[in-house]
Amino acid sequence: MSEFILTFDHRVAGIPCQIGVLSYQHYPPVSADPRACHSDLEYYGYSEVDYVVLDRNGRPAEWLQRKVSDDSGIVDEINQRMR
Repeated sequence: MSEFILTFDHRVAGIPCQIGVLSYQHYPPVSADPRACHSDLEYYGYSEVDYVVLDRNGRPAEWLQRKVSDDSGIVDEINQRMR
């Protein structure tokens, strides 16, 4: 039994790896009227994601996790796969 709710192939710094998603929660926009929202997060919605970079064999790879400087691509792919 895997502890991940989703696992997929990815590349970090050009190195093949996997991403293991531990938790995912999506919060949709509160209102279509920006004046009714208290922040841009309420207007656009947001996701909370907890993931781990794994080697190709599915083992946690902390050394590769440290190479992630901008995880927006990883988070975008998680959002696409989870919806």
